[in-house]
Amino acid sequence: MPFTRLSLKTRVNLIIATILALVVAIGSVLVIHHVRESVAEETRSALQLVRGMVEALARRGPLPPDQVQAWVTMLKQLSQTRHVRLVGYEQAARPATAPPPDRPVPHWFGAWVKPPPMQVEYHIPTRDGPPLDLVLIADPADEIAEAWEEARLFLGLILVLAGGCFAVLSWMLGRAFRPVDAVLEGLVALEREHYDHRLPPFPQPEWRRIARAFNHCAGVLERARADNRRLTRRLLDVEEDERRTLARELHDELGQALSGIKLLALSIKQRRPAEPVHQAACLIGEQVDHLFEITRAMIHRLRPLMLDDLGLCATLDTLVERWRRQHPDVQIVLDSTGEVDEFPAEHQIHLYRIVQEALTNAFRHGHPRQVHLRLALMETEVPRRRWLRIEIADDGGGTTMPLPRGGYGLRGMRERVESLGGRLQIRTAPGRGFVLSVQLPFEEEPDDHSRHACG
Repeated sequence: MPFTRLSLKTRVNLIIATILALVVAIGSVLVIHHVRESVAEETRSALQLVRGMVEALARRGPLPPDQVQAWVTMLKQLSQTRHVRLVGYEQAARPATAPPPDRPVPHWFGAWVKPPPMQVEYHIPTRDGPPLDLVLIADPADEIAEAWEEARLFLGLILVLAGGCFAVLSWMLGRAFRPVDAVLEGLVALEREHYDHRLPPFPQPEWRRIARAFNHCAGVLERARADNRRLTRRLLDVEEDERRTLARELHDELGQALSGIKLLALSIKQRRPAEPVHQAACLIGEQVDHLFEITRAMIHRLRPLMLDDLGLCATLDTLVERWRRQHPDVQIVLDSTGEVDEFPAEHQIHLYRIVQEALTNAFRHGHPRQVHLRLALMETEVPRRRWLRIEIADDGGGTTMPLPRGGYGLRGMRERVESLGGRLQIRTAPGRGFVLSVQLPFEEEPDDHSRHACG
């Protein structure tokens, strides 16, 4: 399996294990090197000691015949000295076979720490016989066995410490990565749209901040989904209400008017003396005018045709004038310029609906005595763009901030404004009126492709 496919926890464990293995390997090499130097030094010292004793005896001159046996006995005792073997010259010429140590030593360890061969030859003269040929040979077997016992304990201690460190670090790493597993589980829950999932409070401050941010995002998503569901239900209700209203008006107004026109037409056709033709024609005209009013109101509710024919300013003037007729005791001021008509045509209907809904909310909830509607152009340097600023201010009762939930007018306006890339702000307080401020961009924000093309 590639290293990049492993989990972060597994990779960190592998890195820690590799570092500890390198530490153990380097420590083992240093220990073996130190043991090799110690064995060589100890063997060299023992050989030097025996060599001095033999040379001191050899300096006395040729051996008399009665002292040769004493020499042989003494040499046998010297041959039992640690790390040194004393053998005859002929025996030294044969391959040396050191006696096996009391404690077995691994072959690899002996090969690594065994010092180079060390031996010294002596020819001790005698008075009446051939010289006594001797060879001192260094034998570090016992020293190597002792060094192996010490090194084995030390290397075992290093391995135990490394294993203990790995176990402790792995345990600590497991505890440290528990929040990671919880966060991954939470992300999977969000991916499956389980927005009610929450992370627990972690003991580490960094993870606590991540948990708070995650829970905040999950809460925002949960509230947004709930708002969307409520808005969807509201839109369905509004659609059904609109259909019900249209059906009722078509049945009550248009149907009755058509029935009246039909009866008048039949009376004209029958030429009844009680119903003069002139009077019937007048009634037909009144019914037709009434139908025109109903039809214009229904069409205006669906889409103001003036917006396509006369422009945005004239349509807003007509809208404000209609509100003035409905509320003659309220002063409604419209302050706009002709530049408003330069607003993109495909977005003008949205601006109209925003103003229409803002005026509806003002009269429905605020009960104002004065309403001021301002539309003006503005520019920003960073980013450099033109904006249309709409402000609807009234001196009504106002409300508290944040606004109470459940209203769909402001939420619909906010979603409409955000869909156009604009901004919506509200300033209000109990008894201090209500100010709705909207900024809509005059043109779409250039995308990356167009920016690169221009640059």
